[in-house]
Amino acid sequence: MGRLRAGAMKILYSLAVWCVCVSFSLGIFMQFEPDRPNRLEFPEVLARHIRLDLVGAPTEPCIDELEVYGSEAVVNLAAARAGGIASASSCLPGYTIHQVPHLNDGLYGNSHSWIAAGAGSQWAQITFSEPVSVSSVVFSRDRTGGFRDRVPRKVEVRVSLDGVTWERVATAASELDPPGSGAGAGDDWLRYAFACEEVSWKRLDDTDYLERMLQQYREMIDRFAGQGCEVERERQTLAGFQARVGKRPRGELRGALAWEVRMAKRRLFLSAPELRDLERILFVKRQPYEPSHNYSVIFDAAGGPGGGVCILDLPRMEGRLAPERARLRVLFDAGPGVARDPVATPEADTVYFGYREDMQSPYHLQRVSLAKPGRAVQLTDGPFHDYFPCVLPGGDLAFISTRCRARFLCWRPQAFVLFRRDAEGGQIRPLSYANLSEWTPSLMRDGRILWMRSEYLDKGADFGHTLWAIRPDGAHPELVFGNNTLHCYANGREVPDSREILCTLVSHGGDLNGPIALIDMAQGRYAPEAITSITPDVPPHYHMSWPRTQCFRDPYPVTRDYFLCSHAPRDRFGIYLIDRFGNRELLYIDAEMGSMSPSVLRPEQIPSQMPIGVDPELAEQGLGTLVLSNVNAGLGDAVAHDRVRFVRVCEEVKSPLEQLADGSYRTDHEPFEDWYATPTHRVRGPNGWPSYVAKGVLGIVPVEADGSAYFSVPAGKVIYLQALDAEFNEIQRMRSVLQMQPGEVRGCIGCHEDRMSAPPAKEQRIPLALRNVPKRLTPPEWGAGPFDYSAVVQPVWDRNCVPCHGPDDPDGIQLQAALDPERVPASFRTLIEGGWVHYFDYNWGQEHAKAEPMTFGTLQSPLFKLLDSDHYAVQLTAEELQRIKCWVDLNCPLWSDYRFRPERPEA
Repeated sequence: MGRLRAGAMKILYSLAVWCVCVSFSLGIFMQFEPDRPNRLEFPEVLARHIRLDLVGAPTEPCIDELEVYGSEAVVNLAAARAGGIASASSCLPGYTIHQVPHLNDGLYGNSHSWIAAGAGSQWAQITFSEPVSVSSVVFSRDRTGGFRDRVPRKVEVRVSLDGVTWERVATAASELDPPGSGAGAGDDWLRYAFACEEVSWKRLDDTDYLERMLQQYREMIDRFAGQGCEVERERQTLAGFQARVGKRPRGELRGALAWEVRMAKRRLFLSAPELRDLERILFVKRQPYEPSHNYSVIFDAAGGPGGGVCILDLPRMEGRLAPERARLRVLFDAGPGVARDPVATPEADTVYFGYREDMQSPYHLQRVSLAKPGRAVQLTDGPFHDYFPCVLPGGDLAFISTRCRARFLCWRPQAFVLFRRDAEGGQIRPLSYANLSEWTPSLMRDGRILWMRSEYLDKGADFGHTLWAIRPDGAHPELVFGNNTLHCYANGREVPDSREILCTLVSHGGDLNGPIALIDMAQGRYAPEAITSITPDVPPHYHMSWPRTQCFRDPYPVTRDYFLCSHAPRDRFGIYLIDRFGNRELLYIDAEMGSMSPSVLRPEQIPSQMPIGVDPELAEQGLGTLVLSNVNAGLGDAVAHDRVRFVRVCEEVKSPLEQLADGSYRTDHEPFEDWYATPTHRVRGPNGWPSYVAKGVLGIVPVEADGSAYFSVPAGKVIYLQALDAEFNEIQRMRSVLQMQPGEVRGCIGCHEDRMSAPPAKEQRIPLALRNVPKRLTPPEWGAGPFDYSAVVQPVWDRNCVPCHGPDDPDGIQLQAALDPERVPASFRTLIEGGWVHYFDYNWGQEHAKAEPMTFGTLQSPLFKLLDSDHYAVQLTAEELQRIKCWVDLNCPLWSDYRFRPERPEA
């Protein structure tokens, strides 16, 4: 129970839901549905008058039908035709469609409704000719679905025999109000948390909440028994609950029983033997960031200051954790600033975290000793944001920083990527050379760093936030999970005694909130079926949609089955303990401040330092080497074995930040599309958006007869590879990124082969390319580096095409260099808007997938079919054709840089 495959989550959550009704003996929460019957049940009582009080209505409330039922819930006793008489506190004057008699006329809809004359406290009433037994009231606003306004927030049901003395029998509210102040996990907070939990589950599963809790309790007892635990007392308790449920308690009696069942389940959950080491929790108190994008927290976060780094000491009582008696310690008070992302050393005696002194200052890394709380030492400085620390073997820190001095390629803010700080001398160097932002590093069992990175080379931006791993020296970054799936994956951490990764399923928009999921790596790196949500009542969000309330974040594995996380049961984040079976328990929550980023504060074993293997001579030259065993592996049967003749090495060009007079760097780039390398808001075509990212060509290398290649590439750049045929047509493209550290040697088997595969036994020989020294890249004739359309491609049109296809071309096919008012060359606009060239759509929301060889780019461009048809005897040279093909297969960028468009040359 509580598990749901990712593929079904989106569908199930869209199903229609009847009103949610939850009671834990303090009244009832109802998610009032304006177009459906909202039923309030209570123990059967004798009444002649029954009144629905509308308490504190913000505007004039409206009811289209008020119904009353007895225990059989079949006949509407309030109907006028049955003798019921309607009355009300007031009625909105001047509208014949809104009258008191419409309360029980048997007709639904806004045109047969009652509206009160004012807001505040109002009431509607049914009077019977003689006392009758009643047990429920049903009301709706507009059951035809035309109107959804004027729904009450709180209602009370009162009954009377004489119309003078009234007894309240039911209360319901459409909003869950948390305790007004205080913190912890006392009964008031638990009632709030339980009610919120049930409301959330009801959206997914309409099972009766009491039945669901009993089922979860039963399953938990069975699991504990399977672990050898003594559970006879719990089985007897369960049997007692089931006997009481069989008596069909109603109203507050049912609510009281629900509270007992829920607390029994909580006590058993917190007594799990696996939790014996859960004594201290490290976490941070802060306001939610609430940025517009998942990468804009340093740019437009709305959350304010306050909070600090805290420790929650969890005592044990009667063999279980007792969060209600927990003690809070403040390790560092953030004051007017913000603290974030605390992590402890393996010895659990020192904590690292990010901190900004005020809302205008950058985040810097800090260190505080548990022996000296409040006395933090600042570790980094300068005009850069430094946060998300991760302690490495040997004491160095990996962390996320804006020291890359780059603009996030598709929007306005600065980018931030993975760096490393030397524990001894404080020297800082990049581990990642990415041009887009990265998040949430954690240490893996083998000593590598697992982190989320944003990369969307020639594909949509919204789903390009995937899990990667990298060695602590920055070598061998590789995708771990997520390409070609519709989720983004934050806070990835390995699960103990498992091949799973724990994470939050997040979206491109907003904060790193969503459901918590387990990814089974045994099912492959690209398999959506590997994802299991363990909080399926919280749906995943996509594109720019993101959850601000009723969501999870910051998961941390305690054991294989139990996980800490931050959860907002409504709109406040607290510390929760959850399991993989759908259970969750509140450990701590604060009415004033969010509680986030929990981890277990205990000594941990840390992996040994990974050996660093580099070629010193290559490192001195700023190069790395790549070995390709057989480019044909992974291309499939459609590509002839000898079709690929060259490998082209391309670059995704960085967008550097402008340094300002005070030494800081530009923080905003608005209007952001005018900073693109192609103004896709001004020119696009039937194939969508061409690349708004600047691209470059570093050179090509030949492929040996056995498909192998061995070559050197510049270190410190974001590169990718293309497989080309003898005529420089692109056969396949690497739509993910690659980087090399100086002196790094790296190899792969083929092109889009299974990354976990090994070369076939018959190919266990030395590739031909390795029998020689690594080849140097051969630059193109127009020169290596960023590609500029006007400098490289336009001369070809000027020499061969413009005499016919100029400004006076009757068909409007203009290939001249002249700039239009948008600063776009006429030829570029003609080729893109006319659909003459094929490219991958760079639209942000594009849902990408792996492309089969030869299904894109040059080989799918009508332009080359025309040029191959002896078009008016035009004969381009091989070098001219290569220029055009290279541009197309770079996904058709216009400019070689990211200069602000209004500052470019005008028409």
